[in-house]
Amino acid sequence: MNVEIDKLQDILDYKAGETSFLETALTHKSYAKEAGSENHNEKLEFLGDAVLDLVVSDLLMEKYKTDQEGNLSRKRASVVNEDRLCEIALRYKLDQFILLGKSEVKNNLQENPRILASTLEAVIGAIYRDKGFSEAFAWIERTFEDLLSKAFSEHDFEKDYKTRLQEHIQESHKVTPKYRVIDQLGPDHDRIYKMEVSVAGEVWGVGEGSSKKAAAQDAARVAFERLDS
Repeated sequence: MNVEIDKLQDILDYKAGETSFLETALTHKSYAKEAGSENHNEKLEFLGDAVLDLVVSDLLMEKYKTDQEGNLSRKRASVVNEDRLCEIALRYKLDQFILLGKSEVKNNLQENPRILASTLEAVIGAIYRDKGFSEAFAWIERTFEDLLSKAFSEHDFEKDYKTRLQEHIQESHKVTPKYRVIDQLGPDHDRIYKMEVSVAGEVWGVGEGSSKKAAAQDAARVAFERLDS
């Protein structure tokens, strides 16, 4: 494990003070369960997600000083989403380092975009816990430099149905769409979420996805297409 962690540090361009944080960041719940351990990466993922949102928000505010909140939100959504995080995870070859249960490995879940994106967030959480906010900030700034320089495009906005729906509904109805998980299908390692979006108590759309974020986007897409029709 130490040899692999050394290789990962070289790829990440990051030298850990305490490698146990990175080891935990790479440990999926399925692997920990087989090992009889409760030490897996979900808490670091939770932390990394918050740190990433904060840092990217700060960097965008600094880079796009004249933008209002709505434009900044769209830019952040185009940078911090499952597709982008998965791309970066693959750039850093995290699929070669993730520790998964035997069944998950057999099903090639190291290539699952949701797992890759979550692992990257866990790595960010590990850097924060190990070296503090300044180190995490600097690493995120380096890692996301290219994306931040082209943080927004019409293509990204076209895919962000949730933002588009919210802006339309707030303008036309003066309320905010509400999202609710109505069903969860499949095992933990291959979960499908079913989500509904409602406006003023009326269901406007139902969607599905491999994560709650993806399901919300799909529900928003259905609702937005209802508007078009």
